[in-house]
Amino acid sequence: MEAPTSASLGAMGSLLQKLKELKGPPTIHQLMADLSILQDRLEKLSKVRDPSLTVKYWMKDVREISYDMEDCIDFLVNADAGAKMGWDDTISGFLTLVKEANERWSIYNLDADAGSSPTNMVVHNHLPTVFSKVVDPVGMDGPRNKLRGWMAEDEDENLKVLCILGAEGIGKTKLAELLWRELEGKFECRAFVQTAKKPDIRMILRNILSQVRPLQPVVPCAVTNLIDDVKNHLKNRRYFIVIDDLWAPSVWDVVRHAFPVNNCGSRIITTTKVDEVALACCVYNPQYIFKMKALSVDESKKLLISRTFGSGEHPGQFHKVTQEIARKCGGSPLAIIIMGSLLAIQHETVQNLEDRLKYWQYVENFLCNNLRVNATSDEILKQVLNLCYNSLPCCLKTCLLYLSVYPDNYILLKEDLVNQWIAQDFVCSSTRENAMEVAMSYFNKLVNLGLIQCRDIKYKSDILTYAVHHIVHEFITRKAQEENFVTAIDYSQTTVRLTYKVHRLSLHFGSATYATTPANIGLSEIRSFIFIGLFNCMPSIKEFKLLRVACLDFSCEDGNMIDLTEIYQLILLRYLQVNCSVTVKLPDQMQCLKHLETLEINANDAVVPSNILHLSFLQFQFYGLSNQPGVADGISNLTMDPSTSHTSTSFHGSTRESIPPVQTLELLPSACIFSGISKWISQLRGLSILKIVVTEFQTSNIDILTELSTLAALSLYVLEPTAKCVVFKQRTFSALGFFEFRCRKLWLEFEEGAMPNLQRLYLVFNAHRGEEYGHSVLSGVEHLLNLKDVMARIGVASGAGESDRRAAKSVCENAIGKHPYGPTFEVVGTIDRQIQSQQCPMQRGDVRQAIKIDIRQTTNRDLEDTKNLSDSRTFQANDPPKSSQDPKSGVL
Repeated sequence: MEAPTSASLGAMGSLLQKLKELKGPPTIHQLMADLSILQDRLEKLSKVRDPSLTVKYWMKDVREISYDMEDCIDFLVNADAGAKMGWDDTISGFLTLVKEANERWSIYNLDADAGSSPTNMVVHNHLPTVFSKVVDPVGMDGPRNKLRGWMAEDEDENLKVLCILGAEGIGKTKLAELLWRELEGKFECRAFVQTAKKPDIRMILRNILSQVRPLQPVVPCAVTNLIDDVKNHLKNRRYFIVIDDLWAPSVWDVVRHAFPVNNCGSRIITTTKVDEVALACCVYNPQYIFKMKALSVDESKKLLISRTFGSGEHPGQFHKVTQEIARKCGGSPLAIIIMGSLLAIQHETVQNLEDRLKYWQYVENFLCNNLRVNATSDEILKQVLNLCYNSLPCCLKTCLLYLSVYPDNYILLKEDLVNQWIAQDFVCSSTRENAMEVAMSYFNKLVNLGLIQCRDIKYKSDILTYAVHHIVHEFITRKAQEENFVTAIDYSQTTVRLTYKVHRLSLHFGSATYATTPANIGLSEIRSFIFIGLFNCMPSIKEFKLLRVACLDFSCEDGNMIDLTEIYQLILLRYLQVNCSVTVKLPDQMQCLKHLETLEINANDAVVPSNILHLSFLQFQFYGLSNQPGVADGISNLTMDPSTSHTSTSFHGSTRESIPPVQTLELLPSACIFSGISKWISQLRGLSILKIVVTEFQTSNIDILTELSTLAALSLYVLEPTAKCVVFKQRTFSALGFFEFRCRKLWLEFEEGAMPNLQRLYLVFNAHRGEEYGHSVLSGVEHLLNLKDVMARIGVASGAGESDRRAAKSVCENAIGKHPYGPTFEVVGTIDRQIQSQQCPMQRGDVRQAIKIDIRQTTNRDLEDTKNLSDSRTFQANDPPKSSQDPKSGVL
């Protein structure tokens, strides 16, 4: 069963069901019959590998009919009675359009096309979600050693700029990442930023500043001010900067002024495919241009086999064809990884060895027939992507093409994307929970194929962010335009040639002051809208009458408010995300947005009307709140953003019957810090997940928390060291499966019968100098009979040393050693300094990453097997579980 909406079928998948639910004239039955024929024909043509222009035009026309019909039906169903007066005539008009499309099928003899050259589909909806194969970098040891030597050469203390030069997909970014991780502890300040073919200089500088100066927020300002801020901060510091994927010398000419030429041993690495850029970067010493070479045939074969078979056996029958495929990939690691991933899926899903070999031979012939001798790296990658794309099922093609709404090298978050896919009906499922699971699997499949890449630079081994490689982005952008699926426009385009209506519009205006939307685009038909730029450059939101999804990313606003009060007119709106650094104002009345499922406001402050909480479909809310008593009534899930100031939430006047059914409550640092556990939290009797930061933790706080009988996951951050032992009494927290405790001093006691279902315990604390540990830091941990895993991060308090850390670890081991069933104990990571009492303020993108990953990937995954998890699995994640945010950024 296909998704209701897709790139190849338009809205055809949902039309028949919607028509069945309508009470219309007798002609509606004829319309459904003709539409069913049209849908079947469209599906047949969508499987043709190389459709003719006639086929492409016919398919586009049919998709346009499907979009128009769905827009009309959705609008009329949600409009008042007066708007439905001409419904009979509307049905008759659609019936005529559908009949004409079916007639053109016969006139153009499209039956012949539908029966020829079907796509060789090898990737299907049931392909493995996660590869078990771990692929080590191939051919990187030599280049890494060379660059490492350059960076440390003669222990030169002068600023040194190195450039990695090479073709697309050759491994430039991977090499820079390897050095970045390897040299982590050798520099005081570091930043890793990625640019694009059409870069936003201001955002590049803000990104650098947010990384080298994480303890201070970045205030929106001009490029010259940002340069001065970066330069002043780095003036007397040893720094390491990586600027990935530079395209023009002009970008380097601006950015380089932010890097002071000091004698602290600072290093800069740039990557580029352009010789001129490499020379411009290395004016300090041009000999430090490292030209990356393609992999040899043997290295290519090794990488292909590793990606396809892992450590498993490589059948002898495959040796010759493997050699030829590896050779045709031209030594491009990206091409080999994508090809190997595709072959791995076929290898795992096709049981017959002979059939597997036939497909390998098909791949070999495809590459031989479509690549000339001595093909360039770009040509090879495009053909590999073409083969991979044609092998995808319709649902994955659709989700992949949607990524073109974002600019090149844009940092992506998994949860953002899957919610947008769901809101646009790209996912086929019966319930919201199932849709999340299916959408997550789609995302993971695209990652496994190498079409989406992990970007885990800032967060070490925790995979939090993703991006699309430039060559992949270029490919899907072209495909999306050909299918009229996405129309992406940047600030330089004032006119756009349009043959069909625009349904998904993406405006990439960046910091351009006078960018405008082309006048020939009809905003009233747009279904999804992505905007990146200044608020005053955005078209009026009320013009988007049929909008379902809106992602608004406002950069460097000079005003003090983003006014979105007109969104109440968008009656079909399902998903709204706003990112900015000022105040956001929403309309006073929002009951008409009855389809709204996701509301996310990442801002300095947000004025949120209380009546929004009566929207029956609203399930996910991430926003900054003003002081509004009673604002949380009716919330299903609530997150308070760290960027919020003066946050206060209460349930004044609530009766027991009116208590909101909150399941997830995240009160996040640094603004959402409470003196203790507030009593109103105990009213949330259905709460499953709680994350909270308090200044002090007292016995009375435990009494409040024990009233939450359904609590399955608790993350408790305490800023000040506890004066007394925190005691968890018997018969308390019976549903708790995951407990995270962060405090500079660890002093916990568990009475017999407390936390009977606890499975995972995560601790973050400091070791203190000469502490004798006369009391056990984990007294009674042996009473937690279902405990399976204990993880800890141990910092070093002022004056303490490694011996103190070892002593603290030993005390924990001794306490856990008393447990009758021997749970595992692991000290994860190494913290060479004291865990601080305050979390570093993070920039907007970092805040959203930390919010969405920390609870949903740590807590929910850790709780999969607990008894009460069914109530707390609103958010599902298929990433590997992570422990928590790196405490090097603070205890919180």
